[in-house]
Amino acid sequence: MLKPDSAKIEEFEDVIKLINKVFRVSRGYNPTMQQEFPLLLNKDNINNMIVIKENGKIVSDVNYLIQDVLIQGINIKVASIGAVCTDPEHEGKRYSSKILDKVEEKMHDDGVDIVLISGDRSLYTRRMCSKVKNFYKYTLMPKDISLNIDIEEYDEKYKKEMIQIYNQNSTRYFRTREQFEILLKSATVPWGNYTYKKLVIRKDDKLIGYMIIRIIDNEEKKLGQIIELNLPCNYVHDTISYLAYKYDLNYLDYWVHVKDYKNHIEKYDEVCIDYLHGTIKIINYEKMCKSLYNYFIQYADKKVLDNIEFKELSGKYLIKYKDEELLIEDVECLNKLFFEGKIREDLSKKPNIEKFIKNVFPINFVWPANLNYQ
Repeated sequence: MLKPDSAKIEEFEDVIKLINKVFRVSRGYNPTMQQEFPLLLNKDNINNMIVIKENGKIVSDVNYLIQDVLIQGINIKVASIGAVCTDPEHEGKRYSSKILDKVEEKMHDDGVDIVLISGDRSLYTRRMCSKVKNFYKYTLMPKDISLNIDIEEYDEKYKKEMIQIYNQNSTRYFRTREQFEILLKSATVPWGNYTYKKLVIRKDDKLIGYMIIRIIDNEEKKLGQIIELNLPCNYVHDTISYLAYKYDLNYLDYWVHVKDYKNHIEKYDEVCIDYLHGTIKIINYEKMCKSLYNYFIQYADKKVLDNIEFKELSGKYLIKYKDEELLIEDVECLNKLFFEGKIREDLSKKPNIEKFIKNVFPINFVWPANLNYQ
């Protein structure tokens, strides 16, 4: 029986060739995957590049990268899974599923709290990786607006100020300076019908923000997505609308978490509640709740919180306060509670747990498809 295991350092190039074959070359694109995802597909991350081999040849691969995410300043460990692939000649053998079993076990041992997966196909959803609706998607149409700010193409001279602006967000991926520089370059590598704009926004000779836009040219339509935006709210509508006009886009989409009240905008053309990009799953329930204590205590009564127990019980998840108990049936329901704030059970006879849930969930979270997307 073939067993998944970490790739060896001497196999690194073979893994990259397989990934490029599946995701780029077979689709007529240049083999740019390592350029696009240099943190994930990196020799320093080789232990988290899990493969299956047949007759010594790598035929299937799952990769993950552990990153620190700050949720209102509280650190949790988040793993991003990407570039999941099987050689077309070896499909149908459930190799990806076998590797994902190994990966989840390894992530738990590595102390990962949450896993993010870039896809939402059945390979992931049947593993109870959930699609969760917790972001506002604002759509802004092109408008020829006169602005009282200056918008320029990115120049390295602005990098230090951009890093400072980014780090003012209390909910964000933690980035070292080196990672910021790498991601700014790698996450904007053009491929297929994707191109990118890296822009800085100045007012009165002072940098007040920056923006990364993905442009998707589908021939019939030319669409825009805000990959990352850090800009005072009162400038957002006019700036995005003007840029949609400038780049001849049909529209520009911008995502803001439902709990990110500071960045909600009042002027827009359309808005809806949208899914978090990809799928998400809680890997280490008890550890994550312990990590989130200082997040919870900002919103919950300390006397209640200090008497709440969070326990995993054979695939079920307990929240207990004195004689009140809420048993969550599976990880799918757990994901929905933490990231959508939804619970199926009637909590009217569990007032303390009900109040706790209403006060803390859904937890604030990052938009995964930003520069850190891996």
